[in-house]
This record gives sequence, structure tokens and C-alpha cells, in this order.
Amino acid sequence: MSEEGQSEEEPQSNLARLQGHLKVGSLAAELVAARIAAGDGDPRPPLRKAMLDRIDALKAKHDPV
Repeated sequence: MSEEGQSEEEPQSNLARLQGHLKVGSLAAELVAARIAAGDGDPRPPLRKAMLDRIDALKAKHDPV
């Protein structure tokens, strides 16, 4: 059973390791952070929010008010 526990923990440690290699504030880093925050729940809503936040930021930067 210890092997099963390890295999369930590996994706989290892999995501954390991946996050350490990404540029802070990048879309990739935000997506990984959203996936980690989702934990065992459905990752789609936090991933969608991260993408929409980035799109809004890019729109605001491109089309100043």
C-alpha cells in the first residue's frame, strides 16, 4: 500500500517541482498553481479562471482605457 500512497503523491511533488522551474507570474506558473490549489477536486474551474484572468490582463494592456 505504501507504493499506492507514493504514486498518489508524486503528481503533487512533480507539479511543485515544475512550478519551481517556471517564471513567476507566467501563464504556465499560474496554471500550475491553479492545478495545485485544486488538489483532488475538479481542476477545470481554477484553470479556467487563471486563463480568463490572463486574457483580461492582456486585453487591458493592449486596449488602455
